[in-house]
Amino acid sequence: MRTNSNFKRRGFTLVELMTAVSILAVLMTLSLGIQRFASEKSLRSRAEVEIRAMVAACENYKTDQAVYPRNEITDSLSSTSLSYSEYTPANLEFYKMITGDADLNGKSDIAEGKEGATPCYLDFKPSQLRLLGGVVSHIRDPWDTEGSPKPYGFSTRRASLPEDASAGYNITFDIWTIANKPEKPAAWITNW
Repeated sequence: MRTNSNFKRRGFTLVELMTAVSILAVLMTLSLGIQRFASEKSLRSRAEVEIRAMVAACENYKTDQAVYPRNEITDSLSSTSLSYSEYTPANLEFYKMITGDADLNGKSDIAEGKEGATPCYLDFKPSQLRLLGGVVSHIRDPWDTEGSPKPYGFSTRRASLPEDASAGYNITFDIWTIANKPEKPAAWITNW
């Protein structure tokens, strides 16, 4: 067996190893940032589509009923509210009006063949609803997670106080989500 005395077996130097680790760290940071951006963009797009569908349901409701969906509970919520807990009662009333689901079981009363059922203007997928014990508690916005319930906001306060511009944005109804950014109203996803 021949050996070459000039041939030395050598491994990586510490500088080469640190360079490789640094490059990998930068690539991982970039990919995580891109993933987070893509995820946020996906949630925003979903919220925009869902709000447009709810607006269309309100317009269909108005076509049939000659008024937009509204009652004293939706009149009481301000569209400047930052508290998700304040959204739930108005959100639930809105849900009942546009789905015709008076018993809140996630199915329109017409689809269940109930007498005197109100029309359904929008069917929600089960993933779009928060169910507690088989009962709908609210329409979920895309940022709604198991530990952090987040309903869409629905307000007709400006319709009840048309002269008060601080009561809301639209004279008919407001639908919005604060999109996990309560401190930045410009980042909210809205119909105004």
